[in-house]
Amino acid sequence: MQLDLNFVRQHFSAFTGDTRVEGHFFDSAAGSFPCLGTVEGLDRFYRHHKVQPGNPFAVSELAASEMAYAKQRWAEALGVKENEVGFGPSTTQNIYVLANAFRETWSSGDEIIVTNQDHESNIGAMTRAAKAAGAEVKIWSVDPETGFLAKSDLEKLLNANTRLVCFPHSSNIVGQKNNAKEIIELIHNCGSLVLVDGVSYVPHEIPDIGDLGADIYVFSLYKVYSVHQGLLVMREAVVDSLPKQGHYFKDSIDVSERFIPAGPDHAQIAASAPVLEYIETLAAHHGGPVQDLRSACDFVSSLWRVHEIALVKPLWIFSNQRIMCA
Repeated sequence: MQLDLNFVRQHFSAFTGDTRVEGHFFDSAAGSFPCLGTVEGLDRFYRHHKVQPGNPFAVSELAASEMAYAKQRWAEALGVKENEVGFGPSTTQNIYVLANAFRETWSSGDEIIVTNQDHESNIGAMTRAAKAAGAEVKIWSVDPETGFLAKSDLEKLLNANTRLVCFPHSSNIVGQKNNAKEIIELIHNCGSLVLVDGVSYVPHEIPDIGDLGADIYVFSLYKVYSVHQGLLVMREAVVDSLPKQGHYFKDSIDVSERFIPAGPDHAQIAASAPVLEYIETLAAHHGGPVQDLRSACDFVSSLWRVHEIALVKPLWIFSNQRIMCA
């Protein structure tokens, strides 16, 4: 089934008005355009209940309920528990805070594995934290000819001293989709934790993190038609095992309470939910499932893939012809 582009464009202000985008627009590093629901959600929150949430008066209670709703919806979309979802100012910042937490648990003799296929924000903070703790950093290197990661190379690096492996779900350098579920199983079999960087993957498919089995999964909402926030998923056991980085009096087993030291913009948290309503709307318009958000995400992700393949195929054909003629 093909994506109905005219229907899609109706949900983005970037394609209407005097400043509308004409033709093609390549600005992927800056993220995606926000859907109308995101823009309207921000406007509503700032106009009507921009107060400290959670206090005992109506507007404050409404603000808190919208934020809680966003958390519940994203947990449902990603196949995890609500307390395993946290919103931070950016993915880079979220990883930086996590690195500080891990640093307190590492020592000489411990080993951490990162790849040279990943974004520096995932590699850099963890590498610095490991070195500060006296732990050894190992590099899971790509094949220099293909840029791909081989599972057999990772197997050679894993051992009983491995404490954490960080790798990308897909690479923004070579475009490879890594078999995350298979890699995670291999890492867990050696007793290590896994951090998956989904920043370059989630714009193409909303992952079922519960099914993947990742201990920690990070991505940026602004690359998925939403707000400029980083979404941090940490499984409950990991949340409980790491030293908290938030206020001392916040002691619940919740990602937001323990690993988001300073609360991000309340309006942006609340406005992160409407993009999921947009996904449900897309699913319904194309005859897909609407009773279950997780199923709607899978269906719409398949529509995105079909459209992406149609866009990229002519480019690949052209590139191959140029290479053959060179």
